[in-house]
Amino acid sequence: MRHLRIVTLFAVLAVAWAPASGAQRAATPNQTARPLVVEFFELIQDRDVAGLRTFLSPAFQVQRADGTGAGKTAYLKNLATVRSFRITNLTATRAGATLVARYHATVEGVINGKPYTPGPAPRLSIFHRTGARWQIVAHANFNPLKG
Repeated sequence: MRHLRIVTLFAVLAVAWAPASGAQRAATPNQTARPLVVEFFELIQDRDVAGLRTFLSPAFQVQRADGTGAGKTAYLKNLATVRSFRITNLTATRAGATLVARYHATVEGVINGKPYTPGPAPRLSIFHRTGARWQIVAHANFNPLKG
């Protein structure tokens, strides 16, 4: 009887500690960041102000390569026109609820009333997780890469 209790105890512990069927390992920072960066660009491309209002943190700031910048309200009033974009060379780091993504974006569009097709430009996007969702806190666009 004692032997049966020990075997039962080990069986229960093994089931409790075993990963659930189909369980996945935790996402890497890159795996977490890429869809967030793409979502940010897609919301801009779709001119989805309501979606951006939710996705952008109240503390959101943007810094552009031309030296201009804006907070959330001003940014939403003067959205860039993004016709197409491509994200490459993404590298992300995460510490707790903060996720930092560094990447290159090739964008075709209009920013501040001027055509914008400079080739790949370095970008930096910072996200913060609040509860069940990520929000973008800051975004920086640097001078395009010279090839």
